Amino acid sequence: MREAFEIFSIILLLFGGLAFWPLVRFGAGLAGGASDWLKWQFYAHILLLAGSLVLVQYYYAIEHPDRLRMQILPYAIGAVSWASAIIILFGSGLWRRIGKDPGDTD
Repeated sequence: MREAFEIFSIILLLFGGLAFWPLVRFGAGLAGGASDWLKWQFYAHILLLAGSLVLVQYYYAIEHPDRLRMQILPYAIGAVSWASAIIILFGSGLWRRIGKDPGDTD
């Protein structure tokens, strides 16, 4: 059970930051503005995560002395992605528009 929880938490850390833009764009149906920022954060996360995983594998293939320290890189990218998505979501006030009912008036 503990191992399953660890695997789930690792997956959530690495790929959880990718969930914000699809949820805002397709789940809430918002486009433009801060949703575009989340889109670029989404694409940057994919590219950086893929590049870091390739770099870690490359370091293992050539048996680089820093290969053990490089394992933190994908996790750091995942954590920064989470933080940037939350900052975009709350900093732009996008979370207010997501939670607003269509009948609400300001």
